Amino acid sequence: MIAVVMIGVATIGAGLVLPGGLPDNLFLLAILVGFVVFCLLAIYPATPRPRTEDLDQADLTDLAATTELWLEGQRKALPPPALDAIDLIGVRLEQLSPQLETLDPAAPASREVRKLLAEHLPGLVKSYTRIPSSLRGSEHAGSTPATQVTEGLHVIAKEIEAMSLDLSRNDLDALAVRGRFLETKYIAAPK
Repeated sequence: MIAVVMIGVATIGAGLVLPGGLPDNLFLLAILVGFVVFCLLAIYPATPRPRTEDLDQADLTDLAATTELWLEGQRKALPPPALDAIDLIGVRLEQLSPQLETLDPAAPASREVRKLLAEHLPGLVKSYTRIPSSLRGSEHAGSTPATQVTEGLHVIAKEIEAMSLDLSRNDLDALAVRGRFLETKYIAAPK
């Protein structure tokens, strides 16, 4: 949109500056160029979608955002009931992202986060997408593959929430201790 607006501004500017205005054929050419630029930039986005291999290579600080982008790219391949789970995972990843920035990459928690986001989640989605579409609605092992992938995505969303809670537990405890200290120091202390 920015490129199209810039082309429009340049066309109007040229029409005002040139004596006699802008000829009709140049005006039509500017509209055509704006349309072509818009179509090209809409087809080829500025940031390419991450691949599954990119999740393994992502820094811990970028892992949540990279996983969210990757999962958004998988929306079309997943069944409609799974879309709510994808949205929920996206929200949970946004909550987790700031916590990963302060987490030590060598900590056991970071290995668990990486395993969940770079191995288990892509593995679940790949397992589903490898099944031929004609068999995705057929019951196998007690439920359909569409139900299984949806339930698996909900389990991953719950696990991301649990990891986020675990990572913030020290901060929550510190805040509670500080609050009690302030109460005893300023409220309970005789004046």
